[in-house]
Amino acid sequence: MVTELALFRLETGSGPAFEAAFSSVASLLMDADGYVRHRLVPTLDDADLYLLQVEWRDLAAHTVGFEPSDAHARFIAALEPMLAGAPIVVHVPTDQRS
Repeated sequence: MVTELALFRLETGSGPAFEAAFSSVASLLMDADGYVRHRLVPTLDDADLYLLQVEWRDLAAHTVGFEPSDAHARFIAALEPMLAGAPIVVHVPTDQRS
């Protein structure tokens, strides 16, 4: 499995609107082939910075399957009005042992 980590910088004070918009389109993410689970949380350091953590079956499920899809376009379009810039997205191994 692979974990996608996305940092969303929001326009000041738009956290409640962002959370509502995310809730309205979360099913687009959850219905994607290869989706396992996710969590969306505001950071403790900055109320206008959110972390989305999504576990995928593999990297291709996200980058080849979901990202170029119409579902992803609709997902991001719902969130964009609250964003102060492009999200920062990285992928890390889910089962990395130290």
